[in-house]
Amino acid sequence: MRKRKTALGITGKCGNIKMNIPTREECLELLKENKVPEEIQNHCKTVNKIAVFLAKKLKEKGVDINVELVDAASLLHDVGKREGEPAKGHSERGYELLKDKYPEIAQIIMVHAFFRIDQAKTWEEKIVNYADKRGHEKKVMTLKERMEDWQERLNMTIEEKFKKAEYEIEKQIFGIIGIEPDTLGEYIETSNMS
Repeated sequence: MRKRKTALGITGKCGNIKMNIPTREECLELLKENKVPEEIQNHCKTVNKIAVFLAKKLKEKGVDINVELVDAASLLHDVGKREGEPAKGHSERGYELLKDKYPEIAQIIMVHAFFRIDQAKTWEEKIVNYADKRGHEKKVMTLKERMEDWQERLNMTIEEKFKKAEYEIEKQIFGIIGIEPDTLGEYIETSNMS
């Protein structure tokens, strides 16, 4: 895959499809421009570290995955969570913000929510969705811990079918990369999130 850095970011290829992928700096600027709260930006950075680690490990094992797309999409997955707006609907808001300039990233953002896990078909979609469920503001949690955190902190009930689907993706990923899911935090540096 050849890619070239442009004023608009990185133009990459996924198969025969050309795509426009923003640089890390452009992603961080988009988060700021869209008034994403600092704690959500920190969460996005943690999710990014998890997602990129997993994508690189999968690629090392021969999986066809676009690491650059995962990198940008994981940073931008919560771009629709703006200051003063409800979290509900943030996937749709993020999709609307990016669909014209970054349609592949917009698609990943649309399917990163728990209740859309069954719509995550590509490795890029699965990785960003899963990493979101493992990354807290500045730390890596187990899937179980994160779901319990959501249920307690947000008074949110997660349907069993969605929990089961997340654990199935976890099984797929870690079955390929060959590490135990609960040890993921040992591989991810979260102290410097900039």
